[in-house]
Amino acid sequence: MNPLIEAAKDGLTQGWLMGVMTIFFLSTFVGWAIWAWAPFNRKLMEAAAGMPLDDSLPSRGDA
Repeated sequence: MNPLIEAAKDGLTQGWLMGVMTIFFLSTFVGWAIWAWAPFNRKLMEAAAGMPLDDSLPSRGDA
């Protein structure tokens, strides 16, 4: 078969795969962002944000 046609076929296959991967990763990111900013997650995120400032928690050096 013509090498040009083979190269075009391979390019279309890779382009389709890259499009599917882009949609997958974009939807994963959007889902994660919605979960992180959801109102039911507010207390958990506020607690996690305050952890570095909480002196009552043991640090790594206090083992």
